[in-house]
Amino acid sequence: MGFKKYDSAAEEQKAELEKQQIEDEKSSFSSMVEENNKEIEELEALPLDEIQESITKRIEESRETYLSYTKKQKKLSGLISAAVLLVMIGALVLMVTLSAKVPFITYISLAIMIVALGGTFFSTKVFRKKLSAMADLYINTLYKEVNNYLFKDSEKFSELDCKPNGQMKDEIFMDARFYKNLKGTKSRNLVAVNYKGNLLGIADLAGNVLVKNRLSPMFLGKIYDYPNTYANEGKRIIVQVKGGELSRPVDDIDDLQLVDGTKTYAVYTNDENYKKVLSQKVLDQILKLKVDKTLIDVIVSIRPGKTCIGIDYVDEFLNIPVQSKFDFNNVKRQESDLNKVLNILDNIH
Repeated sequence: MGFKKYDSAAEEQKAELEKQQIEDEKSSFSSMVEENNKEIEELEALPLDEIQESITKRIEESRETYLSYTKKQKKLSGLISAAVLLVMIGALVLMVTLSAKVPFITYISLAIMIVALGGTFFSTKVFRKKLSAMADLYINTLYKEVNNYLFKDSEKFSELDCKPNGQMKDEIFMDARFYKNLKGTKSRNLVAVNYKGNLLGIADLAGNVLVKNRLSPMFLGKIYDYPNTYANEGKRIIVQVKGGELSRPVDDIDDLQLVDGTKTYAVYTNDENYKKVLSQKVLDQILKLKVDKTLIDVIVSIRPGKTCIGIDYVDEFLNIPVQSKFDFNNVKRQESDLNKVLNILDNIH
């Protein structure tokens, strides 16, 4: 085979075309996100009903109580610190000025300093314990109110168990095999609820990898774990609804093939009969979870006996509001996405 002559003009043209293609894809993605944002804005524009207003009021009262306590504690801590500083200075002055004239003044001054420092340590410990209790009360109120609302339909759900500080088992996310080299997970707002006779597990979860000796999340969002009847041992299916710059493409796919994909999604599997499980109906339901200003991407793992769905959200969506007011629009969005997830789970066989 002969050598091909280097054509600088052709290479430059090729590079320009590739650059233009990337720009076109970015523009297309931005347009899609902008269109999806309109749907969210329409949902947010809907006025709250009486129940939603009542929930918002109770959560806001709890938040304001906690916030008020933190402000009072900060002021009190400042006053105590100032008082201790004055006592320490006074004791030091006594020790320096009177140590030559008054016997034992050095020991008395040191004793005063030790008592002052001990008092500071004790008060700080008490304040932290009380602050932690107040924070737990607010968090418990928030999650209880939201989850009772989300799972209020007694015809669909039963036996609701919500643990605000509960941890989802590491293997639930790690066995889904979205990402390589995971170093464990961290989660909260653990929900277990009976849905159509099976246990549905949900949590706010971070799936972490080690980057420069520090844990960094490859995924940060909602995880849904639910049984399925898929029985092909050794087979699995991974679907990702692609996102923008914040999205982390799934990478634990070395043993899988890309069998379907567009600019919007990708399907990886080692099961040649995957469409019997991931039917077009199921895929269409997955694609109803759309990337927008709140939702970064979606990952789905279907393996024998288990379906795991992860919705990656921006940080602000999952953060517990303290300085800012509670926004019920986040709950409306959670409710909308939960219903879409349930439709996916209903159709996976």
